[in-house]
Amino acid sequence: MEANMTRRAFMGTIGITSAALAACGNNGASSTSGSAGNSATGDGTTITGTYTRHIQGFDWGCGIDKVTLTLSAPLDAVDPSDFDVSETKMATDFTKDSFPIVEVTIPRIVNNAVINDDGTVDLELECTPDDGDSPLTFSMITQLNTWSNPYYLTIGMAKDASLTSNGKAVSALQIETKETDTTTSADKWTIDVYSAADGTNYAFASWDPEQESKTLVVWLHGLGEGGTANTDPRVTILANKVVALSEDDFQQKVGGAHILAPQCPTYWMDSDGKMSNFQNGAIDENGTSFYTASLEELIDAHAKKVGAEKIVLAGCSNGGFMTMILSISRPGAYAAVVPICEALKNENITDEQIVSLRDLPMYFVYSKDDTTVDPTLHEIPTIDRLKAAGKTDETLHVSTTDHVVDTTGKYKDPDGNPYQYLGHWSWIYFDNNECACDTDGMKAWDFITEHVK
Repeated sequence: MEANMTRRAFMGTIGITSAALAACGNNGASSTSGSAGNSATGDGTTITGTYTRHIQGFDWGCGIDKVTLTLSAPLDAVDPSDFDVSETKMATDFTKDSFPIVEVTIPRIVNNAVINDDGTVDLELECTPDDGDSPLTFSMITQLNTWSNPYYLTIGMAKDASLTSNGKAVSALQIETKETDTTTSADKWTIDVYSAADGTNYAFASWDPEQESKTLVVWLHGLGEGGTANTDPRVTILANKVVALSEDDFQQKVGGAHILAPQCPTYWMDSDGKMSNFQNGAIDENGTSFYTASLEELIDAHAKKVGAEKIVLAGCSNGGFMTMILSISRPGAYAAVVPICEALKNENITDEQIVSLRDLPMYFVYSKDDTTVDPTLHEIPTIDRLKAAGKTDETLHVSTTDHVVDTTGKYKDPDGNPYQYLGHWSWIYFDNNECACDTDGMKAWDFITEHVK
């Protein structure tokens, strides 16, 4: 996620909508109560329990999509309507101009309930772009995502529930509010730290295929996924669904690839490592990055470790900027690069640098309605200069769209049309291999495959 985005950009992905705030009810609910249930009284059974939670990466961000209840007594049958679930978290209030971070409690919709063979109960929770279901909190001041603290779920019986255990009516369901464990769709990735020669420490996530591979794909995240306080590299691969790169569709397409996702200690566009060019929520980009040399060192070290001979760079926004910076720094070091909604201003690229990129295979991705990184100041003039410098269709591919919309059919606007995301979010199309080159229709994943096989 990037600076200068509108309120609309953050609704449901990392913040809270006006509608959600109106539905919050008891803000600041206690996280120590641990009990919830209906108003039933009498001799019914009281069941206690705990829960684990699962975080799933979606096109629009990440959300808690499932909880698993471990109960003191088995339930005979369950229905989604039997349960009442709400989440308490810290969230940005977009109804106020100062965008304060406040504690809110938001109702969650239970889509399905299943009793497992071991007696635990899975509750599948609704997750959509407009729900406040993310365990991340976005700050308009820092422009960063952090793990919400606190974040907890209150789980109990719905008012009209009729649960039974061993044939006896259940009068109360008391579930501890603090989860006992968390799993994510990024758990198969390895989390580690690399210390560069200049003292820069990178936390990073990586993934390795079972089969031998000579390819390394490096993902460079956006501004919102950087920083090291109350965050970790899982944020870099959950907030933008980078987990797609480790899944079968991508891996089979490229013939297997190692994946590296470094987390910047601040942000890639930081020119001095002290965030001096970050003012009032915006970055004064000057075409340099403090992290260039240390990041190259990390990439080279990881490539050597996994035995990679071909390196592909891909990154969005701030990470698209860094993809361009690394390409300019060492154009011969990479088999191919995919700058997505890249944030390196054309005016900060010299003619000599343009010429140096002439033979590097490049695949640009952007949406024409991107108001965060204006294509007329970034991709469009840069691509024109690359063509003028002799770059041909063989080494230059461009995928543009008018808008960024949901293609799954799951999410609709109030009129029933496909849900429209902010124009900046063109990385969604890359994650789903839906980018198509404007001239020959080549998809981004096929472009990568062509240059690593």
